Amino acid sequence: MMITSQPYNRLKEALSNNRSLSKHVLLGMVFLSSLLLLVSFLQDQEELDFDVPEKGSPAFEAFYNCVYPKLAPLKGNYDKFWTSFVNLTKECDNLEEYKALDIQPVANTDEVKYVTFPKRDENITMVTLGIGHDVDAEMRLKKLWPKTEFFGVDPSPEINKDLYEVKLGGNYFQVAVSGKGGMQKSYIFRKEYRDETTMHIGADYFFGDMLQRPRVDILWMDTEGNEFPVLDMIHRGGPLDRRGVKICQMNVEIHKDLMKDITGEREKFHDFVWKLLRDKKYIMVKPFYVYWFHQFIRTVIINVDDPECTSLYMN
Repeated sequence: MMITSQPYNRLKEALSNNRSLSKHVLLGMVFLSSLLLLVSFLQDQEELDFDVPEKGSPAFEAFYNCVYPKLAPLKGNYDKFWTSFVNLTKECDNLEEYKALDIQPVANTDEVKYVTFPKRDENITMVTLGIGHDVDAEMRLKKLWPKTEFFGVDPSPEINKDLYEVKLGGNYFQVAVSGKGGMQKSYIFRKEYRDETTMHIGADYFFGDMLQRPRVDILWMDTEGNEFPVLDMIHRGGPLDRRGVKICQMNVEIHKDLMKDITGEREKFHDFVWKLLRDKKYIMVKPFYVYWFHQFIRTVIINVDDPECTSLYMN
């Protein structure tokens, strides 16, 4: 029996239209996915334009040969990689090839920073991302190396501005530095920590256009969850390389689970370390695991590849 009622015909037409719409949606999704893959591929190619040497410096090769066998079994296991990283890699802190580095502790109120000091008398540039109401370590560094120019960045001017400009004699910027510009969440310290929406600028813009120092000798970064977008920029062929900015050494706090909007930190840390090993540009020393309000890792990252950095800090 042939059904020819108007409701049936309308239903048949709707089903046909739905199938056609689904087909177009599917094609659109395939096109969008292909476009995203192409963009990712082009970004990777742009980074690969900066040739990775077949072999790193002696300091890097020593670092790699020590840490790689320890970390390789944990590749892909983000949780175990996070919890095991410090105990595994701290065994690699006193390698013979590191003896050229003059690494000294500089204490803050509640932590210890580590500074590699220059081998010759020269002016150096120091940047603090995240002041946190404390410049004790900067003051000690100033006494140890008076030829240091200080630049401090923190979205909260209360206390921080006076500490950095008046007490330390440095330069203060009221902004948050992360991966891109715009109003974004920050974890701010004002008597206590809390979430706030603040103005952010990209690290590549800050170092390349605002700071305008092609060589940053010392970077201390404690940005309470916004460190990963900055760390992503330091790789070989990354945004800072393309801006002509080199960072010779950095102390970094690497956090997880601070803000609800920021997730996947253990995976990001895992991927950052493996990319750093591929870069053959930096070594990681002085790892320290902190069990406090939130778990986080402190580490020191030293550029053992750039000739300007190595000639000043290693030779």
